[in-house]
Amino acid sequence: MAGLADAQQVGKEDFLDALSNKDGATTAAADADGLGLAGDATALQTDEDEDRPPQPEDLDEGFREFLEADDSAQEYGDVDLGLDFEEEEEQMSEVETEERKRVGGIVASYQHSPELHHTLGHQRTNKAFERLQHELTSKVRSADDAKIALENEEQRLRQLRKQAEIGQLADPARLSYQELEVGKAWDRLTVAEKARDAAELALLRVSPESAKASGQASEEHKGKKRIAQERQAKEVKRAQTLIAKDEVARQVIEDRQAAHETEQMRRESEAVKHQRKGKNRLREAQDVQNERRQLGEQVREARFDHDAQRMLTLKASHDAITRKIQSQNERRDKKTAKIKEERETQKNKLLSEGQNPYEVWRREEMVAHKEEMKIKTMAQAEMRSEKLMEQLIVEDRAYKKRLEAAKVKREQAEDFQKEVGNYMKEKKITTYIRKMTIGNVDVLDPTGTALRIDPSKVTIQKTHAFGLGRARAEEIEKVDREVQKGTRRAEKWKSLRPEESDEEEVVQKQTDFMRSASGGMDPFAGPATEMTSSHDDDEEDTGEKKLWVPKLTVLEEQYMAAARERQKQNICSVQRCLGKEFKGDAFLAKPAVIAFNDFEVGQKYRQVIEVTNVSLTFNQFKLLPLDDKVKDFFEIQFVPPGRMSAGVTRYITLWFIPKVSQDIVSTFPILAKTGRIDFPLRCTTKKTILTVTPQDADAHPVIDFGPVLSGESAQNALIVKNSGALPANFSVEPYEEGEGEERQFLEMISWRPEKSSFKEHGSTKISFSFTPTVLGSFSTTLRLSIANGAPGDANYEEERRILVRGSCLDVPIFVDQEEYDMQTCVYNHTFRENVVVRNRVSVAMKIQVQKPVQIDGELQLNTTLAYIQGNGNQAIQVKFSPKQDFLDRNPQYRDSSRPDVAGAFRIPMCIVGADQVLPVNTALIGTLTSNNLTFLPNVLNFGRATLGSSVMSRLTIVNESTLKQRFAFMRLPSYLSVQDVPSDVLQEEMENRLDTVGGTIAVVDGGGDGTFGTLLPGERRQLSVTYSPEAATEMDYKIQFKVITGSLCVRDFLVECKGQGVSPTLSFSETQVDMASIPCDASSKESVVMTNNSKVAQTINVLVPPFNVAGLRVSPICCTLEPRETKRLQIVFGPRQEYCDLLKMPEKEKPEPTEEEAAPPMPAGDAEEESVEEEPQMTQEEFSRQQLTEVREHGGRRWEEPENGTIHASWRLPICVRPAGIHQPKTNGKPPLTCYLGINTCVLPTALKLDPQKLDFGEVTAGQRMILPLTITNMAQVDGAQDLQMEALPENQCFTVLNAARPVAGKPFQFMVEFQPQLVQIYQTTLQLTTQNTRVQVPLRGRGVRPVLKIEPEDGVLHMGSVVYSKGAKDYTTEKFVIRNESPFELNYKLETLIRADPNHTGPPPFTLTPASGTVEANGSKTVTVTFRPHRPLGLFREKILVNVPNQKEPTFVYLYGHCFKYQAFAMYGMDFTPFGRKDMDQKAAFTDSLAVGTGSGFSAGTPFEHPPAQIKNFSLVFEQGELMKTLLIGAGVPPGTPSAPQDKLPAVTYDFQILPGEFSNYFTVEVPEGAGKPEKQAKGNLLPGKPSLKVAFRYSPPDETSLAFGGVNLDLLQGIGQWITCQAKGILAGGSVPANDPASQEIIVELRAYLQQI
Repeated sequence: MAGLADAQQVGKEDFLDALSNKDGATTAAADADGLGLAGDATALQTDEDEDRPPQPEDLDEGFREFLEADDSAQEYGDVDLGLDFEEEEEQMSEVETEERKRVGGIVASYQHSPELHHTLGHQRTNKAFERLQHELTSKVRSADDAKIALENEEQRLRQLRKQAEIGQLADPARLSYQELEVGKAWDRLTVAEKARDAAELALLRVSPESAKASGQASEEHKGKKRIAQERQAKEVKRAQTLIAKDEVARQVIEDRQAAHETEQMRRESEAVKHQRKGKNRLREAQDVQNERRQLGEQVREARFDHDAQRMLTLKASHDAITRKIQSQNERRDKKTAKIKEERETQKNKLLSEGQNPYEVWRREEMVAHKEEMKIKTMAQAEMRSEKLMEQLIVEDRAYKKRLEAAKVKREQAEDFQKEVGNYMKEKKITTYIRKMTIGNVDVLDPTGTALRIDPSKVTIQKTHAFGLGRARAEEIEKVDREVQKGTRRAEKWKSLRPEESDEEEVVQKQTDFMRSASGGMDPFAGPATEMTSSHDDDEEDTGEKKLWVPKLTVLEEQYMAAARERQKQNICSVQRCLGKEFKGDAFLAKPAVIAFNDFEVGQKYRQVIEVTNVSLTFNQFKLLPLDDKVKDFFEIQFVPPGRMSAGVTRYITLWFIPKVSQDIVSTFPILAKTGRIDFPLRCTTKKTILTVTPQDADAHPVIDFGPVLSGESAQNALIVKNSGALPANFSVEPYEEGEGEERQFLEMISWRPEKSSFKEHGSTKISFSFTPTVLGSFSTTLRLSIANGAPGDANYEEERRILVRGSCLDVPIFVDQEEYDMQTCVYNHTFRENVVVRNRVSVAMKIQVQKPVQIDGELQLNTTLAYIQGNGNQAIQVKFSPKQDFLDRNPQYRDSSRPDVAGAFRIPMCIVGADQVLPVNTALIGTLTSNNLTFLPNVLNFGRATLGSSVMSRLTIVNESTLKQRFAFMRLPSYLSVQDVPSDVLQEEMENRLDTVGGTIAVVDGGGDGTFGTLLPGERRQLSVTYSPEAATEMDYKIQFKVITGSLCVRDFLVECKGQGVSPTLSFSETQVDMASIPCDASSKESVVMTNNSKVAQTINVLVPPFNVAGLRVSPICCTLEPRETKRLQIVFGPRQEYCDLLKMPEKEKPEPTEEEAAPPMPAGDAEEESVEEEPQMTQEEFSRQQLTEVREHGGRRWEEPENGTIHASWRLPICVRPAGIHQPKTNGKPPLTCYLGINTCVLPTALKLDPQKLDFGEVTAGQRMILPLTITNMAQVDGAQDLQMEALPENQCFTVLNAARPVAGKPFQFMVEFQPQLVQIYQTTLQLTTQNTRVQVPLRGRGVRPVLKIEPEDGVLHMGSVVYSKGAKDYTTEKFVIRNESPFELNYKLETLIRADPNHTGPPPFTLTPASGTVEANGSKTVTVTFRPHRPLGLFREKILVNVPNQKEPTFVYLYGHCFKYQAFAMYGMDFTPFGRKDMDQKAAFTDSLAVGTGSGFSAGTPFEHPPAQIKNFSLVFEQGELMKTLLIGAGVPPGTPSAPQDKLPAVTYDFQILPGEFSNYFTVEVPEGAGKPEKQAKGNLLPGKPSLKVAFRYSPPDETSLAFGGVNLDLLQGIGQWITCQAKGILAGGSVPANDPASQEIIVELRAYLQQI
């Protein structure tokens, strides 16, 4: 035991750590296979495996089971505790163990697999032993406890027995119960002792092995201890070595540290030295910086002085400009006022004369406008005539120049044509030859008969003999012709001199213009006529005529167009480079516009044009001729560059030699490979371009002096800017000597210079001065004449009118306003106003305020005595702080002009000047008011309020001010809120006079946020203050109410609030429920969870208003809640039409007159006696008010919005709460507990009308479907189409909407809803339809029912008989079965094939059912026809059909049988035509017997196709032991051609079966049909075609004697010993249809085998 206690347990983690140790890994490599690790020993030595810890899956199975073992495992009895230690000890010696511990000289505790299993076995044994000890200890303890319990129960039993003996036992049953308890205690003790004995026995069994294992564990512990000591010694030695190395390293570190400290000290000393030097340098730098800073300060001061001087100058300039503007404004105002006064005076005068002043003024304006327009028209006509004359002269000169240019151009063209072409060259040569030869011939000797031709004899050449009298006559004639030609050319040049022609043209133009002005001719028709005549004269002078060109035909024009296109394509082409096409101009010019500005005639100008190739690749260009009109003025210097690369630049020098003073706007064309490019070419002459400022709206120069005080002068200037290059002379003078005011005004104004010139590119200032001497407003017009005297386009002559105006004013001291309106002033607040006094004159003026007298603390003037600088102003500040009784103490300041305005005041002011006789009067006006508010009530007392609920109190605020006041509740706590009272509530209270009665309307919310707003003057605002307690505490809070009176002042008020929070007895999940907005005839549901928070049961009762009034239903209305119980309260809102029409008065039906009413009228006296007062008729308004009163009495509020068509309602449902079982609870002075639940509802206009409102499908057969339509009509077509959306229906409800939703516009839309129940039950759901405006609900309901299915025949077996094979499969048979429906519902069926017959290779299947699906009416039937049409011979066709009807308790099947043979007579194995399943089917391949080739097919290559035979010729019938009969089936198929044309004349079908003689033939007999008679050795007869087949029964009759007694010896042990016997039977089938070329009969061989018991 002691050894077991000292045994060490090896943990899983420790063992895995040992396996991952590097020191043991090398040793473990040798025994890796024994340990069970994955991989070999070599793999364990790699670095990769050394780093990887061993995984549990790498260990062998036994070791892994040990690691995964649990201490909870308990085993008793014969337990295998480990290995066989004796065998292992014999196999292992101490030497081997020691060697294994010191492998490689390394002390290691590693153990390979056998040792490890050995050690683990010891440990497992020790562990099991300890577990058994613990179990034994616990079992012993349990047995002792059971024993003690038994003693206690026995002691209690003895006590009860003693009590029973003395008769003190009250309940005798206790004695029997205690006896049972003692018996149970004995049983428990027995079980505990058995468990203790078993545990002790198990412990005794393992004691020897555990003692041995403990010893072995102790030895192993000692060995490991010894190894550990050796390893410790080595580790100590290794540690000492490391310490020595560490000492050496530490000494090295100390040396390095000392060297480092020395170096650090040196660096510090160097740093101190350099720091000293740095400080010196810094001091020097700071001195330099100080000097610079001082210099900068001086510069800054100088700059500041300069800026200050500039600011002073700017201020002075600003003041001057301000004064000038103010004086101008004042003059303008005075002038406006004067005009206004004059107009008013004139108006009164005209009115007194009976005239319409507006008509007179309009007439004067029209006359003035007419005169002005007349002057303008005359000036424009004069200017137009002058301009027209100038234009005619210019055009004439231009036309002459164009003629000369055209003539030169023609001559150049002729010269060019003469110089170009071989024909012209040859012609020129020929002319020259003719000219130089005698006789003017080009061929000297056409016949060629001359023997010799001397040049001197046949040519005319000017030789040295000319002039000496020795020249030939031909030479003299030649010289004479040349002289004459030169004389004619000189005369022609002399006749075209420009001086004489220009003078003649000018004289002619002037004559024509004067003639046109006098009406003799049209001035605008002259140039064209003259142009035509001069052109004709030119042609006559030159003797040239036009070249006649024949008209081309259509074909020639087409050819010409094609030729031009080819020429264009040859000249230009599209440039492409690297697949990219170039577009645009291939060459760019710099400058982009070739401009010659401000040129002069006779000068020569030069400009170099830089042309750059900007195309994608090589390009070239050439110059095109300039326009004919301008080409004579330009010379071009250009060397053709040839092909130019992209980016290459060439220069073109362009010389411009102007000959006329005329602008040129043309182009400089070049032709590139990519097309023509035109560079803009512009040449402008020097011009005069004037800009005059200032101007009026009509662009006329204007000089406005504005108002000028008498005795002063004003200056103004007219600035004319000449932006052209040509100066112009001007003069300023009056139009004419005026009269009256205009003449006086001319005398008061002056200007300079009167004559001068506007310099080129400069500005000229014409100064005007106005020195008024007479008061009034003046204006006049001056003439500005401008002329530059330039010829041609540069000529500029213009005359402009200068409007000059000004006015003269007096009274230097004045104020801006006659009255200063201070608007509304609030008592006890300060208001300020500035009264600005202005001085018109340029000298200072003294002013003094005489009125009003200052009032201390209320009315103060900042200054009452001041000096106003010349052209300056002075502001007098008025400070006004009125008190509440200001007007009572100063009644003189009440405004008598406004007696109806409370608080209106008028304070007059009087200001006098030193040198001004008339004082300046003005006044301060305004209205005084207060900023008081009145709160009713002063204190808001909310009383008791339960947590989770709210209490409302009404607060009325009255504005006593004449100003609007903006208010806000500041820093409201979370338990207080403020809302406006809705307008309809206020109106209802006013109509019913409920404004003085509190609590009459339950619902007052919905008015919006009332924490801030605006109070109009005298407004009375009602607010709802809501208290929602958050804790069961007392509330005493003062609300801060802030008011802003107008935009003037702010004031704070405090509103006291009191209340008490009470813990609720009943709590709700929601106290306010907002029901969904729905249309009429729809419904919505919401739920509220109620919880009883008290400790007693509470009974609640919900007071619900009538349904026709509220449209609400609540469930449950009354219930009892246990303590802490929770219950759901469901609220349903379903408005009906009566709810929507609640406020509409119903129309009374007129009752039919009764007999009494139809009787004749009674006498008057009787009528008076029986007269009854008629009830007054109720109006619609009274009816609506009555209904609203009913709504209010039930705790609700209803309002309608006719523009939207919506009906809103808000309800407070009272919920009464009392303790359960108490009908009249004691209140103790407190009111009974009543909670309120808020509900808001809204009814939307009916946008969609449903027909019907509910879809009820009724009873529908399960599996069938019914479709009903749902018509939806858009009733809100004003809103456009309704975009219909549908929510998905539940899949398990079997309702389906067949068509998709779409927008519903003007036309109704129909939903098709399908109901197809799957089960027999009731289905119901709701179809949710929504649009952008509304949503509707359609209840869907239906019931699924199950029909009752029956078929005839009941077993479902149909035998189709046999069909004779035909190649076309034309023969077939038919049978019928009936499907009956015995239920009152429709039945839908579908015939489904479960087991299919062998299919036909072509055509329809063998079995065809018609109809395969359909509907059987209620309590009806339907006949199904089955057709059997085989296409090949087969012994048996059979098919299983399911009559599929949904929801049937049991399935119904139809079984089909059929046969097909080549012979009409057939034989087959016996079978019963009964229901079958898939396991009854033959599992052979589907086409094994249907192939035409193969084993036994009888088909070979070259023979016709043939199906394998279906008729079996050899049958084998085996009688099992105890079996006495076997059968075959024989029959005759329907005749060939059935059913269309059956063959009736066929031989009868016969059969003949007989038992062939043999050794055992006596034991067998045959009979046909089965049970027809006595079995015989032979049976024959006839078979009826198409009738059911017959059974051929073969019977086996073994001997009756079966005794095994022989010779008095019973051999029963040999019972069952016998032999198989065999007998043959032969059958002949003849007659009927026989295949062609086949025997007429069929021979059937039947082998009969049976077991005969015999010895």
